[in-house]
Amino acid sequence: MNGFLFRYFLRPGFLPSAGLLLLRVALGLMMIHHGQEKLANPEFFATNYVVPLHLPFPLLMAHLAGYAEIFGSWCLILGLFTPLGALALSGTMLVAAYHHILTGGFNIYVLELVVLYLGGSAAILLIGPGRFSFDAGMLGAQLAPLPAGGTARSGVRQGPVARRSPVGSAGQRVEPLLP
Repeated sequence: MNGFLFRYFLRPGFLPSAGLLLLRVALGLMMIHHGQEKLANPEFFATNYVVPLHLPFPLLMAHLAGYAEIFGSWCLILGLFTPLGALALSGTMLVAAYHHILTGGFNIYVLELVVLYLGGSAAILLIGPGRFSFDAGMLGAQLAPLPAGGTARSGVRQGPVARRSPVGSAGQRVEPLLP
């Protein structure tokens, strides 16, 4: 599990991480606008977009969609709680794509922007935020790979005179220290 988290948050390489940073910031900046539009007139959004989907509590859903887009956008821009932000944006864009298909069919001119936002946020969700994110900075020390030997450090002194018994001097069991 540690290896998966390391690859997810600390993807190796400068260029892939720079590309993910560019994608996160561009997607986040554009999606903030959509969330602000929804919250500027939630009644309009609820009437025209949520009601045709027959979702319960249309006004509440309109507010949730707007806040999800703003919260998710800031998560992507900062690279903080990036998977949650990407999931929020992917969810709202999936519902938007469903709405557009339901009301207008497979009209490419209506769907193209939604599909681009959905694809970008889903890619970030699947690939991770990259090294240039607060997530990577906060988790970097905890997810650092093991030393070259691949063994964890232990609290027991090592060397020719080291005690090899798993029991310490006072009779307590000695547990290895994790990196």
